[in-house]
Amino acid sequence: MTTMTFNGVTKPWLIIRDGRQKSPFPPINNNLLSVQGMPGAYLESTEVDVLYITQPIGFIAEDDDDAQAKTDELSGWLLTSEPVPLQFSDEPGRTYYAKIDGDMSDFNKFARLRRGTITFVCPNPFAHGPEKSYTFSSDEEAIENEGTAEAEPIFEMEVTQSVTFAMIQNHLNEYMMIGQPVDVESIEFQEKELILQDTMDSLTGWTEGTQLDNGTPSGSMTVDNSRLVVGDWGTEAGTAKWYGPAIKKSLSEQLQDFRAEMRIENIDDASEVGKVEMYFLDVNDQIIGRITLKDAWQGYQRNRGEARAGNASNGHYLLDESYAGAWHDFIGILRLERRGNEWTSYICKVRENGEHHARETRHFSDDEYLYMDQLAQIQIAITKFGDYEPTQAAVRDLKVWKLNDPSDFEIPYIANQGDRITFDHTNNGEVRINGEPFENIIMGSSFFSLKPKTNQLVVQPNNSFNTSLKYRPPYK
Repeated sequence: MTTMTFNGVTKPWLIIRDGRQKSPFPPINNNLLSVQGMPGAYLESTEVDVLYITQPIGFIAEDDDDAQAKTDELSGWLLTSEPVPLQFSDEPGRTYYAKIDGDMSDFNKFARLRRGTITFVCPNPFAHGPEKSYTFSSDEEAIENEGTAEAEPIFEMEVTQSVTFAMIQNHLNEYMMIGQPVDVESIEFQEKELILQDTMDSLTGWTEGTQLDNGTPSGSMTVDNSRLVVGDWGTEAGTAKWYGPAIKKSLSEQLQDFRAEMRIENIDDASEVGKVEMYFLDVNDQIIGRITLKDAWQGYQRNRGEARAGNASNGHYLLDESYAGAWHDFIGILRLERRGNEWTSYICKVRENGEHHARETRHFSDDEYLYMDQLAQIQIAITKFGDYEPTQAAVRDLKVWKLNDPSDFEIPYIANQGDRITFDHTNNGEVRINGEPFENIIMGSSFFSLKPKTNQLVVQPNNSFNTSLKYRPPYK
């Protein structure tokens, strides 16, 4: 019996009936230009249109209530905001990327008739085979596209030495490039100088923090599987209901321009409240900035963010009690930086593959130069509120960079050993460094495709990357 899998789910009670139809395939539109007095027409361009798939379905129901329940389940299953994988068991090894099309009121008839026809639209009109992956053996590689149509590749480049640019080019001189090559009159420059990284394997070098905004430092931290977590909450004191452990660490030098980021988690059940914070302290223990992710809602699952230049009494909020709507069960990054008098905050979740999403960036220009004290210490705090159950919070990693200003003849490195550059040529295309979108794409670059059959690919600069690619071969 034929089955249908949509968005990774198969309904065992759904009957896939005969009569599946597809719009003429490949759906090609020829744009023609007619000229008066001349026979025929000129072919201006050829476009491949979207694909429509109509699939008759049916199901057996015990009674009208069961039929309505199955219809409701069907409509909930098929309604997606974007195209998702669609497979039919009688087309083995082929995947379409589809979403439901047409008038959803037709689903009302399904409960009565126990049958109907579903129409899918595929913006990408090709069927795709299983994912293929290749590892480059050198900076020049011949790659076979096993499909019969152009494929959208994803290139992964593991950096083996610091680079000021990265480029990949095909045999048709199409290329994607970021950064800037170094000419003979210029030199490479380390714009971001890592001066502190703590992978939370121990508490060595940390001392107890002494202050919190609207809270009381208490209890103690501990290390659990390379994660900084609360060992003991301590007790609340006075009118400040937030309490929990805070620890701080001094930097090797005081910094004027800096970037600091923590990889954290704050898993928040609806009944739990708690926050994770990074404080920026000067040499006299005064707070010069703070960034926070917290769930302070009673009976509601919602993490929200705050970012501030300065202290609680005179500071300026870049991000004030804001939430992205997708920050609950947060595993991701909190970042705050200052370059000159420009402050930038960045909060995002990080997927298992390292890709950043649910991102929010805020900027603040300190035109009056009120928040210019040098950074000397980083303080981390995990706190709870009153008697509420705490969120499951942890800090996985801390990095602090000194930001250096290049001169006119210095070209900054865009990536260093161990970083990962991704040229994602799928959909509208995106470049990422360590999962974060990178915007400095060189003019003339394009997200090119793998042509059917052989593609000659070249990576530059030489001897700087371990390169691999993956793609799904498309079939007309």
